[in-house]
Amino acid sequence: MKHTIDLNTPEFQRTFLEMMLLEELSEDYNTEAIETLVKRGETAFPNDPFFPAMRAYPLIREGEFDRAKQQLDEASTLGDHFLIHCLLGALSDDSGFTYEAEQHYLRAVERYPHVPMAQRALAIHYFHRKFYGEAGLHLMHYVRLAGFNEETAPMLLEFFQVFDEIPLEMNDELMKAAIGYLNANPRNPRAHSLYASICSHRVEMLVKRNPEHEQLDDETVHMLIEVQEHGMWSATYDDSEDQMFRAMFADYVDNVILPNTSRFYVYRLRLRYWYHRLTHRVTGGYPDSMRPS
Repeated sequence: MKHTIDLNTPEFQRTFLEMMLLEELSEDYNTEAIETLVKRGETAFPNDPFFPAMRAYPLIREGEFDRAKQQLDEASTLGDHFLIHCLLGALSDDSGFTYEAEQHYLRAVERYPHVPMAQRALAIHYFHRKFYGEAGLHLMHYVRLAGFNEETAPMLLEFFQVFDEIPLEMNDELMKAAIGYLNANPRNPRAHSLYASICSHRVEMLVKRNPEHEQLDDETVHMLIEVQEHGMWSATYDDSEDQMFRAMFADYVDNVILPNTSRFYVYRLRLRYWYHRLTHRVTGGYPDSMRPS
């Protein structure tokens, strides 16, 4: 096959720089890296508003709102871009102007309906305001545009944690997403915790579906075991500073498992937990037997 695409074309260069800069829109952003990439972009594409707009992100995160607004205004003189509206929304949100932030996010979605980031920003905004219906709508648009991946799957799963009841059919689909995310991230405590939470929701629905049955059916018992097992594994792999997943597992043992079993059962469970904690610390092992079935 004859090569027909040159990787040195401006379009490829611009796309590469944009991808690198968008990766910096995170909690652990690097101001120096942003500035270096922005300079490269401005040199190669002096009329593109995306690159000067990126300079506003660390300013917003550092609380320098006036400078951030000035930077975004300067970028907008070069033209329109979805990032300008999203960052204006973030600036208004952080400044406490909620309605103004909503208008910026809506403008981003209206002008750029096929850009995943615009849908994501509006979904998060509505979620924080507890407008869950609106948040869910734009979250679904975001997932549809971006596809299932290691970012969208956990966001989708976490969103549904706020609901006490969801249709069993939807739980089926969430279960598939949770298993896929877990299998792709077997040592991630968040993946185990999300899977355990979806299983817990399923237990509640299965019990309510058969309220007259005193004895739990096989599926409900299996789901309860999955909640326990993956709560344990989320604690096993928890290396966060606040040890959130360990605390969640400890609470679950004390408040759910112990009142419904026996001290001997809990003693054996804790022995297994500490054994796996030590095994993981020494070998990083992940036995196939604890994968979801």
